[in-house]
Amino acid sequence: MVFNDCICFQLGAVGRKITRYYKEKLTSMGLTHGQFFLLVALYEEDGLLPSQLADKTALDRPTITGLLDRLERDGWAERRPDPNDRRILRIHLTAKALHEREVILSIFEETNGKFLERFTPEEWVLFQSFLKRLDSN
Repeated sequence: MVFNDCICFQLGAVGRKITRYYKEKLTSMGLTHGQFFLLVALYEEDGLLPSQLADKTALDRPTITGLLDRLERDGWAERRPDPNDRRILRIHLTAKALHEREVILSIFEETNGKFLERFTPEEWVLFQSFLKRLDSN
């Protein structure tokens, strides 16, 4: 086997390239790649539990906690008690995050689109099925 045939190397290299592209867009906003994707997930569904955010973003819970700490510190999100069970904290977007919604979502759509445009719709469906197969146990 040739090193360049290594699936881990290939996926990692492409992932790093996409991450760099996002980072270039996010630096001026003071957001990391991970924080950015938490915001995008919350724009889709505000008020999630940290565990739900972890599942949605495929990140582990300690990583989510650190990202949320920084988002809260910088005024992007806040933890609020669940109205039905005060022991539960839900994550909500702040006025700052809502104000920047269009900018952040346009970065997401533009960057994601830049890479998706390299596939036909049929190729993208097939590629997603390959990724799901690799992710299955």
